[in-house]
Amino acid sequence: MGYSSNIKLQYVISFMRALLPAYVIERLFWQAQGMTVQMMVLCGVIYSLTVILLDVPGGILADRIGRKPMIFLGYAFAAGEFIFTVFARSFGMFALAMVSAGIGDALYNGSQNALLYDSLLAEQKQDGFEKLLGNVNALDLAGSMIAMLFGGVLAAQLGFSLNYYISFVSMMIAAVLSLGLKEPPLVTKSESEVLGAVKQAKQALVLLRQKPVVLMLCVSGMVLGAALTQMDEFYQLILYGAELPVVFFGIVGAVLVASRIPGNLLAHKLKQRLRYRSVLNAIFVLNIAGYLALFVVRSVWAVIPIAVISFAAGITEPLVLGYLHHETDSSIRATVESFASLGLQILSMLVGLLFGWVSTQWSIFAGFLPLAVICIIWLVCSNFLARRNIA
Repeated sequence: MGYSSNIKLQYVISFMRALLPAYVIERLFWQAQGMTVQMMVLCGVIYSLTVILLDVPGGILADRIGRKPMIFLGYAFAAGEFIFTVFARSFGMFALAMVSAGIGDALYNGSQNALLYDSLLAEQKQDGFEKLLGNVNALDLAGSMIAMLFGGVLAAQLGFSLNYYISFVSMMIAAVLSLGLKEPPLVTKSESEVLGAVKQAKQALVLLRQKPVVLMLCVSGMVLGAALTQMDEFYQLILYGAELPVVFFGIVGAVLVASRIPGNLLAHKLKQRLRYRSVLNAIFVLNIAGYLALFVVRSVWAVIPIAVISFAAGITEPLVLGYLHHETDSSIRATVESFASLGLQILSMLVGLLFGWVSTQWSIFAGFLPLAVICIIWLVCSNFLARRNIA
């Protein structure tokens, strides 16, 4: 039985799960309901804690009982975020929305990439994983771009709530479509062949400890991802502070999303021509320059460094996840990626608290300075470890 249908279906699912116009005006909606930047950051912490608690158990369940049910449940809980938010009028309701989103992410984190990789592995095509992941991400970004283009117009003409209802429907369509995915044979082992949950988690940790290059790449992805999260979450407030009309938010957001597509499509070619470390070093330099520019350029021109950071982010995910999956056995594939996601959430939470505190004390622009400093510190440390043959 062929598993190429998984790839075709994942293209459609990725597009639908990204067709979420709610994110175009998310922070403005929250702000209109009385949420401050600090309160938004605290909700982000609640989201991160939810993922931290459930991410690894979700990955273990995906490796034990199958990836498809985890993907379906993940999308269903992710859809719940939009319903809770549209009726939210207090911090508690917004926090509940973030719990629903966190459960969703924890359940499908790792599961969808593990299913895709094993679908390729079943047909001996796993070397093309980076290209496939880049293509899937490109369609995901295309969906986001379309959502942003019409989301800003809808919000300006018909109010913010409609964007949330459309997002709920789109995510539920993705959930229903995921039921058509096929489990690759390496997932459906008999119970006697499957590792115990604790042993499975330990084996994933042993792999990361015994392969320092994999661990180094994962940490690099975590640092870049934690910083990127703050930019993705709060760039709307930069535009709002620059007095840009809401109707243009979608256009700017679409441009920023579009800037990630080339990176996703080029990642597999860069892997073939350059060393992983060389590409990552270049990505860190672009990020550092971008965050320093955001600290200095306190106007609508901030969209330029944001676009540069977005372009670099497009390369990062397929590059890091591709290396991770190539070095991981199928029996713990989702578990290992869940550990990587767990580290990202912990770091994102800590960086988010720092970003929120600095932004509240000074300005949203000042919050980007510590992001640049964090990237500089890890860039220096990772290269020092590499030269000492530690990673």
